[in-house]
Amino acid sequence: MRNRTPLVIATGVALAATAGIAPATASGGQGAGKPVVRVIATGLDNPRQLSYDSGHLYVAEAGRGGKKCLGEGPEGETCVGLSSAVTEIYWDGGAWKHYRVVQGLPSGAAPDGGFATGVDGVSALHGELWGVETFAPPEAGVPTTPPWNKLGKLLKISHGKARIAADITAVELKHNPHKASVESNPYAVLALPDGRKIVADAAGNDLVVVSPHGKAKPFTVFPDHDRNQSVPTSLALGPDGYLYVGELNGEAQKPTARVWKVDPWTGKILGWKSGFGSISGIAFNSSGDLYVSQLFQGVVTKVSHGKRTNVKVPFPAGVAVDPYDGKVYVSAWSIADRDGTVMEGGKTPGGQVWKILGF
Repeated sequence: MRNRTPLVIATGVALAATAGIAPATASGGQGAGKPVVRVIATGLDNPRQLSYDSGHLYVAEAGRGGKKCLGEGPEGETCVGLSSAVTEIYWDGGAWKHYRVVQGLPSGAAPDGGFATGVDGVSALHGELWGVETFAPPEAGVPTTPPWNKLGKLLKISHGKARIAADITAVELKHNPHKASVESNPYAVLALPDGRKIVADAAGNDLVVVSPHGKAKPFTVFPDHDRNQSVPTSLALGPDGYLYVGELNGEAQKPTARVWKVDPWTGKILGWKSGFGSISGIAFNSSGDLYVSQLFQGVVTKVSHGKRTNVKVPFPAGVAVDPYDGKVYVSAWSIADRDGTVMEGGKTPGGQVWKILGF
C-alpha cells in the first residue's frame, strides 16, 4: 500500500527517541497532583484516532495487515489483509470492556503486523458512526473487489457493516488541491453537528468536506512550512465553534508541527499554534484546553492558558475527552498490533487505549 510513507518513514527515523517510555509522569506544569494513567483496553491492532460520544469511546484499529505481501519499497514489504476494525470501549459491570462493532476491513502493515494503515480515523456523533479508510493505487497490486473497494472512502458504520458514504480519494485524483503530487491517504474524520463530515487527507495535505448527501469536494489546503509538507492527521471541533487540525510536519528533533485553526464554514485558515512534534491526535475539553498527541516525542501535551504540560505515552495517537468529567483518553503503542512490533531488537507491548486522570 502506498501512503504509509508520511507516517511510517518518519516513525522509522524516530524509534529510538521513544523507546522505554513509562506512563504516569507529568512535566512542564504545576507540581501538585500528577496525572494518573489507567490502561482500559489492550489487544488492539494499531489503534489510531479516538472519538467519544454519549458515554461510548470508539477507536479506529488500522489492523495488522495479512498474509499477502507486496513488493519492496522505502518501508519494506507491505502485507495486506482484512484485519482493520472499529472498536467500541465502554464501562460495564465495574470493568472496562471492548468489542469490534465492525471488522474485516482492508489493512496493510509490516510483515510482523506493526506500522499498519487501514481504518485510521473514526468519528461518532449523536449515535452515528463514521470511519475513513486509507487508499492504495491499482498499481500497488491490492485487490479491487469488495471489500477492497472501500479504500480511499468515507464509511458509514451501522449494524456491524461499513458502507461507502463518499469517495475521498476521488477528490484528490480530480483536483489535486496541493499540487505537489497526486497522493491520497484519508486519515481522520470529524462529523459536524450540521451533518457535514470533514476528512483530513494526510497525503493530499488538505481537507475534504462531505455534504449530508455524500458529495465530497475540496475544503482547505495546508501550505508547506519549515521545509516540510503539512500532512494533516487529526481533527477537532473547539468549544469556540472553530475547526482545528493537527499535522505531522517535521521530525522528532524539530518541533515545527502546527495545530491549525480553520473556519468550519469556509475552510479558510485563521491561524495556528506551533512548536509541537509530529501530531497524531488533538482534542479539547469544555473549558477550551487543548490536548495534543506528539507521536515521536512520546507525550500528550495539555495547552491551557499558555502553559504546556506533558504526560508520557508511548507512541500516542488519537485523543478524546469526556465532556462531562474531563477525563482524557489516548491510544498508546499506536504503531503495534495486538502482539507488539519489533523495535530495537525487542518487542513492544500490543496496541492499547489509556485513560488519564487529573490531566
